[in-house]
Amino acid sequence: MKYALFNNKKTKAKDVVSGAIGKDLWFRDYDVIACVGKYRQYWKYIGEMPELPNGYEPETDWHSAWKGALIDEACEVICGANREHRADIKTNEFVIEIQKCKIDGWAVVERNKFYKELTGQRLIWIVNVEDAWKNKRISTSLDSSAKDGRFIIKWKYFWKWVEEMAITNDTFLYLDFNPLNDKLIYTWIHANKTYGKWIYKVDFFNKYLKEVAKPDFKENEKFMDLFKDI
Repeated sequence: MKYALFNNKKTKAKDVVSGAIGKDLWFRDYDVIACVGKYRQYWKYIGEMPELPNGYEPETDWHSAWKGALIDEACEVICGANREHRADIKTNEFVIEIQKCKIDGWAVVERNKFYKELTGQRLIWIVNVEDAWKNKRISTSLDSSAKDGRFIIKWKYFWKWVEEMAITNDTFLYLDFNPLNDKLIYTWIHANKTYGKWIYKVDFFNKYLKEVAKPDFKENEKFMDLFKDI
């Protein structure tokens, strides 16, 4: 995890010395320790760790890159009257979940519903499909009847949890097929067909993230630089 409670303040691991002890922001009864290296800085649980809801995963460099341009207050935000979820990113309007590992379909449905009720907006998912793309499990073809740039997506062994995100009106789904590429695939399902449309990451940033960007990233020129070391 990128943040912990240290001296009663939400704190990045990189801002303390390695070995510093803090508390988990979400589950305050659990201690965490700062692991501060040259290339990676993170907090990890000491000994026993809480049982996390389905689909919550360890922080990766890919996760960190998406959060790297944003103010601390917008990242890893505890949500709900009973602290039910920890949003990867929360702006004044939207919640954005960044997912790389498999998540149960029922957990997807629950999270979609929870955040839509919380914000009044669709939950935005960014899903890492880099391995499936490299292994050619995902292919695209032109939709000759469309004039808005959409195309048809075909999967070999479609991930059901991703299908659950694409088929509902409770979400906006974006596929990150290559962290170093400057585009995402906006994805949805209609009439049993899976469609996609290329979206520049900078345009995504300007639409959803700019309001919670650090001052240095307000003009977004540096945003793609965050992915170079992944």
